[in-house]
Amino acid sequence: MGFLIEQGIRVLCLDIDGTLYPKRMLNTRMLRSSFPSLRLAMAFNWARAEYRRIQDEEPTLKPSREGLLDLQTRLVCGRLGRPLSEQSLQKTRSAIDRQFYQAWERSFRSIKAYDGMRDALVQAKQHGLVIAVFSDFPLAKKLETLGIVDLVDIAYSSEESGYLKPSGNAFSFLLERLAVQPDQVLFMGDSYSKDCQGAKRAGMYSCLITSARTKVYPDADLVIGSWKEFASLVL
Repeated sequence: MGFLIEQGIRVLCLDIDGTLYPKRMLNTRMLRSSFPSLRLAMAFNWARAEYRRIQDEEPTLKPSREGLLDLQTRLVCGRLGRPLSEQSLQKTRSAIDRQFYQAWERSFRSIKAYDGMRDALVQAKQHGLVIAVFSDFPLAKKLETLGIVDLVDIAYSSEESGYLKPSGNAFSFLLERLAVQPDQVLFMGDSYSKDCQGAKRAGMYSCLITSARTKVYPDADLVIGSWKEFASLVL
């Protein structure tokens, strides 16, 4: 078990999109979300980035998914130059739900897991690890589609906390539910800034899955290129 035994890891926590299945599938789905309104898609993408920037300092943010969706809608309306009236906010929120959340839920029914991913998780379970999932977007039926719902013990979207990765508040929400010390968790994701740096600041160990192996990732305790490599190095 190499790294796990050496570091006393008890929980393997995973991002989903780009971590459990190839990022090219995620990019394809993101491209599709540009329709029917490219303008709304651009405003939504801007709002998500802006939300990450201001979330830890925004005094009006309610730490819940409802609070996140409310502020996200306000950001989108502001970006589009729409009034912040109740009617305008509700109309925009409904449009966001249809074009992104509902459309993504339908499109994720066809995602295909990375080769070796389920086998690695089976090995992790055999070694006594708790398997957790923590994704920015709602889980929908992704775990069922990926064929790992039977292996996952704990699953949350960071939206439920009212924050997005890499916010320390999002990772605190996760740690409270894992009920272990931060240094007993190995967090694995495909985003260096959101997953690895966020987890590292929260006191966890971090693992980056990426094809860009020529770069330096000082906040990643492990850098792997595939799930088979993960199994050989970590398990």
